Amino acid sequence: MAMKLCREMYGQARTLGITVSELLAQENPSEEANLDAFEFALMKQDINLRKHTVERFYRTQDDIYLFPEFINRNVRIGLAGLTAIDLTLEDVVATETTIDSGVYDTFKAVYDEKKLDFSRIAEGGMFPSVSITSAKNSVRLAKIGLKLNASYEVLRRMKLPLFAAHLQLIGQRIAKRNVAFAMYNINNGDGNDNAAPATEATPLSYSKLLEFYLNMDRFAGTVFAAKKTEMSAILNLPEFQTPYIFKTAATGEFATPFGLPLKRFNWTESALGNNQITIVSKSAALELVKESGAELIETEKVIDKQLQDTVISNVIGFSRIFPDGAKVFTIGEDEE
Repeated sequence: MAMKLCREMYGQARTLGITVSELLAQENPSEEANLDAFEFALMKQDINLRKHTVERFYRTQDDIYLFPEFINRNVRIGLAGLTAIDLTLEDVVATETTIDSGVYDTFKAVYDEKKLDFSRIAEGGMFPSVSITSAKNSVRLAKIGLKLNASYEVLRRMKLPLFAAHLQLIGQRIAKRNVAFAMYNINNGDGNDNAAPATEATPLSYSKLLEFYLNMDRFAGTVFAAKKTEMSAILNLPEFQTPYIFKTAATGEFATPFGLPLKRFNWTESALGNNQITIVSKSAALELVKESGAELIETEKVIDKQLQDTVISNVIGFSRIFPDGAKVFTIGEDEE
């Protein structure tokens, strides 16, 4: 028997740690090959995403219950919709962990710094070791999002394609803030004295950047991250500019310093990343921690038409895996 559309399905999905779209796929599968379960539910309710307005979701009680997931789906599209040159969480996160609370107990691993000479270890000799222990301080998750300052009376006349576009742009904005939060944890640590090591300030040059790249020796760097001013400084180095000038002009692809992608992270509201170039090893830098069942939109407020001051957000935190899973190059003034 098909599950009835209701307010409680959001709580059920939250308990299972899945989206309402995924819950519908389990309980009310689509009967149309070209539609997923949520799209099929919309079709059954005669909701046309191309021509109707927001008001259409409030025609019947069953229609109302689909509206929060419409919002969530479009925000999720935006969260995954950064451009090819933008740094994303996928570039810097090694693994994801879902928890049931807002606090996460982290771990740290410490390797013996003994010289590895590959000589035969005598019977009874000591091997170098790695110690894995609980970290001193827990990681507290944060709510990253935006408040929607728009009343139902304003939004009800908006066409659904336009509203969807705005929601996707909100999702992109939250995605950029998520990345900025990740970069803050890389550069400053998660509260357990594990900030990424930083170089002394030095003028940017090919030789200095090469030295910085080669010093990433314990873990292989997988991406360079910088704000646009610092990206421009790298790409204007003659060693990176001349060989790529025609390729960049033809395809828009940037140089890949030492074979690594150079990605932009957008955080114009603060000094985070100013005069810095960060190299990250995806497998060793960060663990993403997410709250189980956390909703992007305040479901109850949406169902009850209380759209004014509704918050769209995600709840996340980051744990550093290894401090030197990322390193920071600090650009100083040119010497006179």
